[in-house]
Amino acid sequence: MTVNYAIFDSTGNLVESFADERSAREVLDRIVDAEPEAAEHVALFVYGDDGTPVGDPVFAPAASGVR
Repeated sequence: MTVNYAIFDSTGNLVESFADERSAREVLDRIVDAEPEAAEHVALFVYGDDGTPVGDPVFAPAASGVR
């Protein structure tokens, strides 16, 4: 099964898509490192080769002291 990864913002806009999980998670972490308040507004989604979401979205943890 081919798996695709995509980061979306809270309004449903595609931020970026990836062919591998490691790259997707690194970018998600970089987004939140650069802008901690983004942790509540971006999530990583995993899709199977048929375009169906697989599992739950992954949210980056907010930096400590933010909220």
